[in-house]
This record gives sequence, structure tokens and C-alpha cells, in this order.
Amino acid sequence: MASPSSSSPPPHVKYQVFLSFRGEDTRLNFISHLLKALKDRGMHVFFDEDKLEKGEQLSQSLSLAIANSDLSILVLSKDYASSKACLGELSHIIDRKPNPTDKHIVLPIFYHVDPSDVRNIDGSFKTSFEEHDSKRQSDEVQRWKAAFAKVGKLKGWHIRGCKFDRSETEYIKDIVEYVTKKLMNGMSRSTSDELIGIDDQKEKIIRLIEQEDCRVIGLWGMGGIGKTTLADAVYKEVPLKHPFDRIPLQREDEQ
Repeated sequence: MASPSSSSPPPHVKYQVFLSFRGEDTRLNFISHLLKALKDRGMHVFFDEDKLEKGEQLSQSLSLAIANSDLSILVLSKDYASSKACLGELSHIIDRKPNPTDKHIVLPIFYHVDPSDVRNIDGSFKTSFEEHDSKRQSDEVQRWKAAFAKVGKLKGWHIRGCKFDRSETEYIKDIVEYVTKKLMNGMSRSTSDELIGIDDQKEKIIRLIEQEDCRVIGLWGMGGIGKTTLADAVYKEVPLKHPFDRIPLQREDEQ
């Protein structure tokens, strides 16, 4: 599935992964490979292809994408904190965590940086924040600093990039497997809350889909019994187990 553009995604679009990164550091290497691996697994990823430094506020499209994502991957590279756009995304993501009903998952990747430099805002990050301090209102920069330090305390992946480190391909494989498990566990909990017995019905449909001669599966029943909820649960989970092309889910009244 093609990655969505950063320009005005519809407010109802649900993303499984929001990918935050500093393009100049990682776009043409690590990010491109990670994005492909996530998409090959069938995940719906919000990937801001332009990441331009526009305006003072986080754009509405990015704010909606963060609000409508299940998991955020923050690729913290050397110059990540030099971008006010990246810091706006990061603080917006971290602002979701204090809400106990919000199951949003935050996964930091410390890419060729020391996690302690993120926690303590040291090294290149200290220089970046000093530059922000000289140009912007102090309260906004303090909010960015607080969010940045919190990310440094989260468990994530430390890709050192030295000659004794593992290859990036191995890291990406592990990251995609971890994200897949997290998303599947989250969907299992949420669907159980939405409709009693839906998980059993979902597994029955998935077993039918796995049959080699399966072509079309229809759901029939009176209105209000959860057909759309069940179809949506299957639609989200099947690509994680069995990646393949799929058409967007539509209700009859949307056709």
C-alpha cells in the first residue's frame, strides 16, 4: 500500500504507524529500508515525505495523523533536535502518554546517538536546544526539552553504527517483528472491548481467508450486530499475519 502523503489526510484515516525522523540524517538510508519493511508487512504507515519547516504550529495534517495512529516510531538521529518540526511531532506524541485510556505505543530508535544524551539533552542535542532558546519563546522550548528527555527514558533500540554493531537489516527485522506483535496484541484487546465474542468470529474468518481456494467472504445479518466492526478487525489484522494486496474497506452506504 502506498504511503500516505503529508498533505491533509482525512481525519477518519487510521494509521498503524506514525514515523518521525530527521530527513537529512536518515531519509535515504535507514528510513527508506524501515519504511519498505513496514509496508511489506502490510502496515498503514504515515510517512511525511517533505518534512518542511513550515509555520510555528504543528500542521493540522500531522496532528491528525498522530492522533489517529496506534504506534509511533521516533528515529532519533544526531540532528533530530535541530528541527522544530521534529520536536513538534515528538512533544505532540509524548503528550498522549499521560492519558490512561490512550494505548498509543511510543518506540524510540537511538540512531548513532547515545540514549543518555537524549535523557540529559547533551552532545549535539544540547547545541540544538541552545539555538532554539536564542530564537524562540522559552516556554515552548522548555516543553520540547521535557518531552525529549522523557523519550530518552523509554525502552527502544540503540543502533550504534560502529564496526562491532549488528547490521541495520538485522535491526529492522527485529523492529518490524516487535511492532507487529505490539499491534496485534493491541488489536486483540481493543476488539474484545468493542464486541463480546468478536475475537472468535475474527479467527474463524481468518482461517477461511487462509484457505487456498478462498475468493470472496460475505458477512450478512441485521443492522447493528457488529458486521462492520468485525470486518474492520479482520482488515487490520490479516496483513500483519499474511501480507498481500487488499482493497480499502467500504460500507454499503459509502459506495
